[in-house]
Amino acid sequence: MTAEIAIINKNAVAVAADSAVTLRDPGTSKIYNTANKLFMLSKFEPVGIMVYGAADFMGVPLETIVKMYRSDLGTKCFSRLDEYSKDFLRFLESNRLLFPPAKQSANFRSIVSSLYWAIRFEIDEQVKTEVSKGPISDEAVKVILGTKVDEYYQNWLAVDYLPPFDLDFETELTGAYSHLITESIENVFEKLPVHDSREKLTRLAALRITRSSRVDACGLVFAGFGELDVLPCIKSYMIEAVVNDKLRAVPMPNLSNDMNESLSASIIPFAQGEIVYRFIQGIDPDYKQEVRKFLRALLTKEYPEKLIERFEGKLSDEEQRAALVELIKLGRSIADDFDAEWKTIEWNRYVGPVIDIVADLPKEDLAAMAESLVNLTSFKRRISREAETVGGPIDVAVISKGDGFVWIKRKHYFNKDLNPYFFANYYRQRSK
Repeated sequence: MTAEIAIINKNAVAVAADSAVTLRDPGTSKIYNTANKLFMLSKFEPVGIMVYGAADFMGVPLETIVKMYRSDLGTKCFSRLDEYSKDFLRFLESNRLLFPPAKQSANFRSIVSSLYWAIRFEIDEQVKTEVSKGPISDEAVKVILGTKVDEYYQNWLAVDYLPPFDLDFETELTGAYSHLITESIENVFEKLPVHDSREKLTRLAALRITRSSRVDACGLVFAGFGELDVLPCIKSYMIEAVVNDKLRAVPMPNLSNDMNESLSASIIPFAQGEIVYRFIQGIDPDYKQEVRKFLRALLTKEYPEKLIERFEGKLSDEEQRAALVELIKLGRSIADDFDAEWKTIEWNRYVGPVIDIVADLPKEDLAAMAESLVNLTSFKRRISREAETVGGPIDVAVISKGDGFVWIKRKHYFNKDLNPYFFANYYRQRSK
C-alpha cells in the first residue's frame, strides 16, 4: 500500500508520495521503504506522474515503464495534460515489447479465473448451507449454480461499456481466447454441472474486461500542464491489463481536477487516504459511515417495528402493514435529510474553509502541506497495530507553469557525488 497526495490551486500542483512497498508471498509479507512512486513524465515539460497500488503492471515495474515512455517522448509536447495521459496509455497498449501476446493471454487467464473462483466460492458456500439442512440432489446443485452464474451475468451486463470496448470487441475476445476460457471453466468448476451455464460463463469472461467496473489494480496520476493549459490539471486512471491488444483503463473523475474548467482548488489523496479525509472533513470516513448506517437502520427498521408493536391490538393487520410502510418511508426521508444537513455542515465548517486557504497558498506552502499530510498518514500507521504500509522518505515536487517540474525532496539510491555522469547525461537525447 501507499499514501500519495496531490494539492492543486491556480498557482501550481504539489505532489507527494511515500516510499513503502509491500512484497507478498504465500503466508508472508515484507515491507521495503525504498520504492519510487513519483516521476517526471517529461524531462522538458511541466508534467509529472505518480503511481500507486501495484508496483508492477503485468509483471513489468511501473518505474521501468515510465522511464521508457519518457525516453520515447523526448522533447515532444502536447497542448493539454489530458493528451499526455492518453499518449501514455497508447504507449502501454501498443507496446508489444513490454506486453507480448503470451503475456496478454496469461493475464487474461488470471483475471477470468479470479472471477470464476469468486462465483465458485459463493456456490460452494450456498451448497454447504443446504447440505447442513439435509441431503441435496444434483438437480438442486445445478439450480444453485445456474442462479449464481445468472446473478453475476446480469450484474455485469448492466454495467456500461468502458471506452473503447463494444460488442464487436467482446465477440472478438471470446473467439481469440476461447481455449483459455474453456480451460478456466474446467479448472475452476471441475465436475460441477456447468453445461447449461457455459454460454453465460463465456460471455462473463468478456464482460469482465469490457465493462466499466472499477477494480483495485495500478493507479496512475498525471499532474501538470499542457502547452495551452493556463492552470494546472490532475488526471487519474486505474489500469489493469492489456488484453487482445487493448488496454483496460478506467478513468477516475473523482480523483481528477482540471483547474482550467473547475477553477476550484482541491486536495486529492490516493490509496490510503483516510487520515487526509479525517483532517479535511473533521471526522474519520469509516466512523462517519458507521454513524450513517446505524441511524438509517434505526429510522427505517428498528423504530418503525417497535412503534407498530406498541399499537398491537389497536390496529388491524392491514392497518399495521400500511402504517409500517409509511413509517419506513418517513424514516428514509428523515435519514436523507440528515445526510444532506451533515454534508452542508461538513462543507461550511470543515472542508470549505480549508479549500479556501489552499486556493491561495504559494508554491512552497503547497509542498509543505502535501508532505505533512503524507507524514501524518505514516505516523498514524506507526502508532497503530496495523502494518506500517506507509513510510520511508517522502518525495515531494511542485509543478508550475513558469518553473516547470521542481523537486522539493527526492531520494536517490546512489551517492550523487560519485555519479556526476548520471546528471551530465540526464538531458542528453538519443539520436533517432
